[in-house]
Amino acid sequence: MVRKGYVQLVNSFYMNRKVRKLRHTCPSAIGAFTMMLTFCGDNLSDGHISEDDAFYVLDITDSEIDALCEVGMIEPDGNNGYYIHDYLAHNRSREQVQKKRESNAENYRKDKNEAKTSDSDNFQTAESRLNRDKHQNTRTPEELSKDNSTPPTPSKPDFGNLLDRIEAFYPTNRFDGKTSQSRMQLEVDWPKIVKAAGDSDPSMFLEAKARAYAEATDEQYVKTFSRFIGGELYARNWEKPKPEAPKPRPGQPLKSRSQQNLEANLAKTWQYMTPEERARYQQQGGFNAQQG
Repeated sequence: MVRKGYVQLVNSFYMNRKVRKLRHTCPSAIGAFTMMLTFCGDNLSDGHISEDDAFYVLDITDSEIDALCEVGMIEPDGNNGYYIHDYLAHNRSREQVQKKRESNAENYRKDKNEAKTSDSDNFQTAESRLNRDKHQNTRTPEELSKDNSTPPTPSKPDFGNLLDRIEAFYPTNRFDGKTSQSRMQLEVDWPKIVKAAGDSDPSMFLEAKARAYAEATDEQYVKTFSRFIGGELYARNWEKPKPEAPKPRPGQPLKSRSQQNLEANLAKTWQYMTPEERARYQQQGGFNAQQG
């Protein structure tokens, strides 16, 4: 069974010199590399893959292996296997994942014991959320420090999931919600958010307020997410301003659409009249129009 989790490719992967070279020399090697990457993440192999697994599990060809070795994206281990270059610089090691798993299990047991003193409904809610929080991944040590070490409870939601949802619509260069400082601020200010939400679900309340704020504010004036929380902007009502109706020029009365259409038609008619017809029409008290 595949282990839940993921590995990382940096955003600049498509610009990497080695990758761009493979696009011309052996494009299929890029796909082979991503398969090797996910294999290592799933098996917690710290970036190592044996030759047998590469050939007979992932169906990678000799030419793909040679191309990856040539550009330096994988390196032979000297014993019929390969290491993905700089794997542990971007992904967590087996030891880190196992420690995180043990920490989550301990937190779960601790929370379960505390929950026995509450009513059964609260306990079931906490337990269901804890089960959803067993997701393990292979993120870097830096990101590991940002993880929520305490499983979610009714009073403390899954902050990671909440921040993922908000990040999806918040202006990219203004979203700093996943830094350790902003994450800590959100947890500290959570009681205020719960109070502001009233009878509403606090997570849904905050997500809705952040969305309304982002939509109602010109992107260049949107504050960072940490300032949105610190300034308690979630306590305000945000509405997108309606466009103002065009104002008439000074000294000119506002004309109705029918009046504008009439004048346009009369001007068009005047264009096609002969000088004699124009003179006769004016003598009969016709419309005043500029000759052109």
